[in-house]
Amino acid sequence: MDEKLTIDLINKEFKTDLALVNYEFCDYDAEDKNYIVEVKNRKEFYKEKLIECIKLFKNFQNSQIKNKDFLYIVTDEQGVYIFNISKKIDTIISSKIYKTLQPETTEFYKTKKIIKYVYFLDVKLSKQIKL
Repeated sequence: MDEKLTIDLINKEFKTDLALVNYEFCDYDAEDKNYIVEVKNRKEFYKEKLIECIKLFKNFQNSQIKNKDFLYIVTDEQGVYIFNISKKIDTIISSKIYKTLQPETTEFYKTKKIIKYVYFLDVKLSKQIKL
């Protein structure tokens, strides 16, 4: 699944009007009048979903400035997980931050890895769509 298919699925399922952002260097992938959205499409299933701390805080701040909720959407082979970060921020930031070695970018053909700080998100904090 790619970002466009993910956004189309969310629009159909939840009657939102999300559109992909056309600015290459935007901090998030899509928005409508109520939400800003970051999408992570994963090829493999991971029990816990992770979000980089820098993305969480930057987009949470963006959502407050725009008076919208920040949704973080993760897809994998088992489903779609929709986290309303704005509604769950206190729970998330009260959990442990982990230091991980991750690819520099999501373009995995680049082999350089860097340290990233992340939160692991419990799927119980999400709405789920089974595929």
